Amino acid sequence: MSRPRVAVITTIYFPDSHADVVASRLIQGYEFEGRFVEPRVEVASIYIEQIGENDMGVELTDRCGVPRYETVGEAIACGGSGVNVDGVVIIGEHGDFEMNEYGQKLYPRRRLFDAAIGTMIGAGTFVPVFNDKHLCWGWTDAYAMYTTARRLGVPLLAGSSVPLAWRIPTGTEWPLGESMDEIVVAGYGPTEIYGFHNLEAMQVFAERRAGGETGVTSIRALAGDDAVRAINDGTVNPDLLDRALSTFDLVPEDRKRAKQSAKDVFLIEYADGLRAAVVNCDEVIANWGIAARGPRTEMQCQIWLQGYPHSHFVFLTRQIESLMLNRTAPYPVERTLLTTGMLDAAMRSRHDGGKLRATPELAISYQAVDRVPDTGVYAPLPDAPLATPES
Repeated sequence: MSRPRVAVITTIYFPDSHADVVASRLIQGYEFEGRFVEPRVEVASIYIEQIGENDMGVELTDRCGVPRYETVGEAIACGGSGVNVDGVVIIGEHGDFEMNEYGQKLYPRRRLFDAAIGTMIGAGTFVPVFNDKHLCWGWTDAYAMYTTARRLGVPLLAGSSVPLAWRIPTGTEWPLGESMDEIVVAGYGPTEIYGFHNLEAMQVFAERRAGGETGVTSIRALAGDDAVRAINDGTVNPDLLDRALSTFDLVPEDRKRAKQSAKDVFLIEYADGLRAAVVNCDEVIANWGIAARGPRTEMQCQIWLQGYPHSHFVFLTRQIESLMLNRTAPYPVERTLLTTGMLDAAMRSRHDGGKLRATPELAISYQAVDRVPDTGVYAPLPDAPLATPES
């Protein structure tokens, strides 16, 4: 049986970039469950928007016989006309793009998505699309991408490797359908780029609560001294924050330093009454500590990423392949739509000095998948370095 053919559309391709850790595996194969496996798709074409000084995409694609094209449409047509691939992988992360007044990097994900969709409309042929990380930097564009895909019947998957990565303890999940009252995440990294990861680390547990996901009603984002004050005065649940930090191997002094280094706190109110806080620590920790409680259940765990060779991206690669093979998303894209909207609202609240933002647009409902195959959730941790804030 022939493998699905995909077009990779990327902004830039350098070592350890998202293009490298995803597309290189789709081109060359990867280690999975202790053995090397051939990719389950064939990369038939590629579009690289920016060829940087440290580019590796040209050499790799030349060596592996993957044709490069000058436009998105040509890549999807494989040099001919129409749609001559079975799926599209958009990796709009990294590269030379502007930052707006809200601190959002203006990656051209919607532009690349629209170019792909325009090609499909012209040909009257629609194929699945994967979009790396959040759908777009702004809610309006993200929602347009989502509704366009739904209107045209385009299977759409998005998000990062974080919800798919290893857990400590292995196999930790919030029991599907169990009530949840409050959740706290201790994360790290640049405010917007990793703010999405911090929110994903929360949402992959929150979405499993009783009644499913029904959306978010308000968000407030505090920065600097205001973020630390929210920790010190108990605005962030102190017990749950301590439990989240306890998932890291920290001495008491480092746990205290992690709290006092907080540069961002996102406070989130859900439509069903769930309260959430995301604490972005600037020092001490890497990875994500999560703690949640409900009337009958408590949970705490760490989401664990690997340093080089970044094998957590194998789990994302498997989900991309699943999308292309089955023409259906292995988990709801609505999770990424919601976290995209939460991040946009948080960045605007942060810009406005922590002003509470009502978010009626985020009345997004969906049901979580009980168990997604081919992830690190139930897999043992590999023997490799832990992630660092630079990785």
